[in-house]
Amino acid sequence: MGGERRAARVGDGVGVSLDSAAVQAAGRVSGAAAAAGAEAAARPPGRRLVTEYVILETPRVLAQIVEDEFGRRYYVVNGPVFDGAVRLVYDRLMSVILGRLDLLRRFSELDELDDGIEAVLRLGRRLGRGLRRRVERMGARFEEVLVSAAYYVARDLVGYGVLDPLLRDPRIEDISCNGLFSPVFVYHSEFEWLTTEIQFSSREELEKVVMKLALRAGVEPSLARPVVEGVLRPEGYRVHIVLDVVSRRGHGFTIRKFRAEPFTVVELLRRRTLEPGIAALLWAALQYKQGVVIYGPTGSGKTTLLNALAMLLPPEYKVVTIEDTPEIYLPFHENWAALHTRLSDAPGVQNVTLQAQVESALRMRPDVIIVGEIRSREAFAFFQALATGHGGLTTVHAESAEVLIRRLSSPPMNVPKSLIAAAKLYVNILRIERGGRVLRRVVRLDEAAEYDPRSDEIILRRLYGWSRERDEWTSFGVAGSSFVRSVADLLATSPEAVVRDLEMRATVLSWAAERNLGVMELHELVRRYMRSPEKVYREVLAGGARQYKFPEAVRR
Repeated sequence: MGGERRAARVGDGVGVSLDSAAVQAAGRVSGAAAAAGAEAAARPPGRRLVTEYVILETPRVLAQIVEDEFGRRYYVVNGPVFDGAVRLVYDRLMSVILGRLDLLRRFSELDELDDGIEAVLRLGRRLGRGLRRRVERMGARFEEVLVSAAYYVARDLVGYGVLDPLLRDPRIEDISCNGLFSPVFVYHSEFEWLTTEIQFSSREELEKVVMKLALRAGVEPSLARPVVEGVLRPEGYRVHIVLDVVSRRGHGFTIRKFRAEPFTVVELLRRRTLEPGIAALLWAALQYKQGVVIYGPTGSGKTTLLNALAMLLPPEYKVVTIEDTPEIYLPFHENWAALHTRLSDAPGVQNVTLQAQVESALRMRPDVIIVGEIRSREAFAFFQALATGHGGLTTVHAESAEVLIRRLSSPPMNVPKSLIAAAKLYVNILRIERGGRVLRRVVRLDEAAEYDPRSDEIILRRLYGWSRERDEWTSFGVAGSSFVRSVADLLATSPEAVVRDLEMRATVLSWAAERNLGVMELHELVRRYMRSPEKVYREVLAGGARQYKFPEAVRR
């Protein structure tokens, strides 16, 4: 790469080294054939199958989670058999496509794997009887062999080669390669970090993969810029690439995925990430333009919770989202401006930072500003927006409320504590290991009760707390909260009326979770509640909903 970099051909095969006797015995094969063999390899003996599920139906590709005798777990892709007949057809198809510029261009323009498979099948059936006879002389059925070969050809030309099943699996959140002779690791939504059987055994093999990722992301890693990041198109996944000039183990990359259909509050309630009363408070806070800050450590689910809450915003609101890399998705908000940053070293190209985009958003007359994560000077602009009456939602990396306030008020954010108090609710979400399982829980919900100018301190009052022993939440009295009084003043109503509305919202959300409403159904329910809350509340009660009531305040 860098100055000696050559152009990668679309569809260059990607070789892997597998801990599998089947591939070891195959001898010296092409990189593409070795990659295909990785998927077709049988599970090594001595490994117990934990679970398996389908990634692709036709042809059938399975993801298997297996465990060895030491308790280590692995992620194994089980695809179509890549035997001699399939390899014969694969090599013939690749030879034809790579030998014709028009075909190569046509395949390079395809985005969907299914479209690629169909195109390869059509090509294979046009290649004539000679190929069919050769396959049948090997004792194989031509159509079955062609389907398997078409999958591997499309995977290498249209998809991401050996990485394609990992990118296609909705339960994989991150894919990480640390260099040569090191397994590729995946972060699984249920099993966390798992070792795959993919391992790059030469610089050339790894470089082909890195080049393909760079091309798809529209970035150019080089000796001058050995660390780059971008967004894979059309999937929108974030990729971070590091070249071997600054990585001792060789080229490396990390792919950060997100779900095509984001988590909703319904799913988070069903997973017990939070409880209906907390969800109702956050829903009301966003509707009434009270600032909300979500904080927690890396991997705790901050962005997931942020997106789920954002989908509860009134559909009529003008929403502006600001991110480094686009992850937030609001499918039903037409009046949504999705801004992101642009950083460039090129002369004459303007850098567009988060701070600049937050300041730009203020000129768009937004109802709510959502910043994916605040880390630097954009924090001041965000809290200033809250102080001037805009609704706001953001995340901050912090392990506790004390650390959060300290980070916000210290360099490089430098937000005065008097301004930090402009956010009304602070949500702490953590990744919890409990009973051998990994959970995400909102462990604490605080309100900014007041700011004391004499001591320059923000007084936080806890509204909800989570118990690790019981895996339950305790309410510390919502009725008398500063948040309820603030909303009551805003609506010119009584605190009792606000509490009743919160209980109605919690009842409606609890009912939605019990019915496991989909994205569209939840959107319609939220829209109807905004227009006729009493009517929707009565409907869900008639439909069997259990009435939610805030418990009496308990001693903290």
